[in-house]
Amino acid sequence: METPNYQTPAWQWPQIKLRWALLAGGFFFLNALRLALTVALDLRASGSPTPWQKPLVWEMTSALVVWALIPLAQAAAQNAPWKRVSWKRFVTIHLGAAAIFWAIHVAGMWSLRMVAYNLAGWGAYDYGDMVFRAPMEGLKDLMSFAAFTAVFQAVDIRRRRQERDLAAARLESELREARLQTLSAQLDPHFLFNALNTLSAVMFDDLAKADRLLGDLGQMLRDGLEAGGSSWTMDRELAYLAHYLAFVEARFGDRVRVGLDIAAGIGNLCVPRFALQRLVENALKHNESKPGQVLHVKVEARREGDSARLAVSDDGAGFTSADPSGLGLDNLRRSLELLHEGRASLDAHNRDGGGAEVVLNLPAEASHG
Repeated sequence: METPNYQTPAWQWPQIKLRWALLAGGFFFLNALRLALTVALDLRASGSPTPWQKPLVWEMTSALVVWALIPLAQAAAQNAPWKRVSWKRFVTIHLGAAAIFWAIHVAGMWSLRMVAYNLAGWGAYDYGDMVFRAPMEGLKDLMSFAAFTAVFQAVDIRRRRQERDLAAARLESELREARLQTLSAQLDPHFLFNALNTLSAVMFDDLAKADRLLGDLGQMLRDGLEAGGSSWTMDRELAYLAHYLAFVEARFGDRVRVGLDIAAGIGNLCVPRFALQRLVENALKHNESKPGQVLHVKVEARREGDSARLAVSDDGAGFTSADPSGLGLDNLRRSLELLHEGRASLDAHNRDGGGAEVVLNLPAEASHG
């Protein structure tokens, strides 16, 4: 059996919060009044001539000392928490603190009652035979001390659980955002390579066009480095796609024709950053092996009830496997899972009439970014 790796924390004195101390004091005061009234009535019922003030002194002095000793129970619970320290430390600290609690309680009550009796003119206070009185008080003090430490242990366990839950939630949120930022900023290196080659080829023939393409590439890089979250509006996605399509037109010319079918009124919908661009890029990459043919790519976006449907289809060679993958599609799948936690889907399939289609179904939520 594996030995638990218990810690031995340095001794810490409890921090007393005034609000809770006053609330506890009020509780002990009211309870002392209740007990004093009970004892006074019992004495009256038995015909005892004891004045009612004496039971009040008895209960109030006991409550006052116990209230002052609560930090001792708190210190024991704090420095020897259940199941987090060795049993030797737990037993030593708790039994030692309970013994101190008992001794101070008895001595404190006795002293305060002697003072109160002298001030009231009642003569000497008779505490009774200590052979019997001490163990009687010890049994009550042991129960009180155990109850106090149990309360402090329960409060500590609850606080630690809340801290763990909060830390786990914060860590999960930070990890999710970090992964989304990484996925969003991950531009396909093949695109950069092709973009630079396209610029190199165009700049000698059409300097103005090369300048426009440099502006398009600069804006795409700025969007990729922007720390604005992992999603944005459909309008911004379409603007980014336009920059990308400028390079598609410059590189492929009439060999690739991209058509847009964007429904009205969806410009503020929240979509993953670079979603449409990656789908178009995926269509081009899956059809690079068929030169000399015109590739038609269609981009669609519309709202369907509570969902938004984004689709990119082509009339090319189609997918060669039942589960298409690639940098763009894999990143989109992970982004959808992190962003919507099962409320979004990506479906990639071959079309019946030839070619391929990738469809994103997203919650139709407005972007606040």
